[in-house]
Amino acid sequence: KEGTFPEENLTLNVGELYEYSPKASSPLDIYYQWYQNGEDISTDPSFTFHAKRPTRTKVVLELSNDLGKVTLENKVIVPGADYSKGCFVINEGWFGHGTGSISFYNYQTNNIDHWCYKNQNFGDVLGVTTQSATLWNGKLYVCSKENNQLVIMDPKTLYVEKNIGHLLPNNRQAYEFIGINDRYGVITANGDFYRVDLNTFEAVGISTGSSWGGCGSGIVYNNKLLLNVKGQKIYVIDIETLCGDLSQYNWQNQFPFETLDIKTTGGTRFVQCGKDLYTMETIKENIENNLVKINSNWEIEKKAIHSNYIPSSFGSYREANFCGTPDGTFYYIAGGSIYKATFNDPAPSEAFINYTKEGYNFYGASIRINSKTNELLANYLTEDYQKNLIVRFNAKTGEKISEVAYDGYFFPATFIFN
Repeated sequence: KEGTFPEENLTLNVGELYEYSPKASSPLDIYYQWYQNGEDISTDPSFTFHAKRPTRTKVVLELSNDLGKVTLENKVIVPGADYSKGCFVINEGWFGHGTGSISFYNYQTNNIDHWCYKNQNFGDVLGVTTQSATLWNGKLYVCSKENNQLVIMDPKTLYVEKNIGHLLPNNRQAYEFIGINDRYGVITANGDFYRVDLNTFEAVGISTGSSWGGCGSGIVYNNKLLLNVKGQKIYVIDIETLCGDLSQYNWQNQFPFETLDIKTTGGTRFVQCGKDLYTMETIKENIENNLVKINSNWEIEKKAIHSNYIPSSFGSYREANFCGTPDGTFYYIAGGSIYKATFNDPAPSEAFINYTKEGYNFYGASIRINSKTNELLANYLTEDYQKNLIVRFNAKTGEKISEVAYDGYFFPATFIFN
């Protein structure tokens, strides 16, 4: 091989062009195939890379004919990625057809930039059915269910720092990451939960004997780990014991835990407001649901919310739509509408937002609140799953700020405010 195809990485500024013009000689016709971050781009003899935006891209050329094939590879770095002011959309991806992904909602332009993680990591991809993401200690931890993958990245640039596939044993589905301290985190799964060493990424299963149905969201509160466990009462796990020697615990000598009298038929989440913690209780779907207050003395108070509140599914696990702010304002979906509640008024008679658009329904975690900007984002999807809609509302008034619609089989799961 000879010519202008570079052997070393290129660094370009936004707006610059670089022309790849390989020179090849052969007694037979040569077929050219260009790829950019794994995507089929062109079959022309040359290819011009246009640095339209900050990215880290792998350019691959396959030269082939009846004598064989030569593969040339080059990395192009366009510095300047900055996702620190806006909103990530964590996408499940089209199961059986592709991986999960991360999109970025740019408020200023009211546009969605798709496949951000892939485009900033030379074509690296997330796992299958990416369901959740957690900001913890300045990093973004993203879990994908089907191949129990954990990816750790810089939330400003999305540059990957660690990509661990098949982290959990026995093909468990990785649901959510919960940070414990600088050394340990917990990953909930469809069967028990796992302590993960953030240095070695050794995953140790925590056997309690009764969490086999799956563990969902969790939170560290009052020096304990609280876990939402399917069909059980909320688990209370001692942090010091969890971070200690686990070799003594097994099916015969199971890990110790306590419970709170809060039943979780479906998935739920936790919202901390000062010294108090709030969550949802679903005793029986569409019949009895409660907003629950937990104080630092572990005293519990419950108040009924609308009976047609539907928790997230454990059968095909998703995060719940319940969310709130540190000042004690909560939002949830019941009967196709968004309700704004407080603990003193948990089931207001009038819905806060009744926004509808023909053909669209809530999907995934559906709503999330950005308490710093007082914005509530809602996610909608059509029944054919290929038309997506995100609507921004004023979280104080319910007034619509903007909306953006886009096509594609993304299956948006949840929002992360960066």
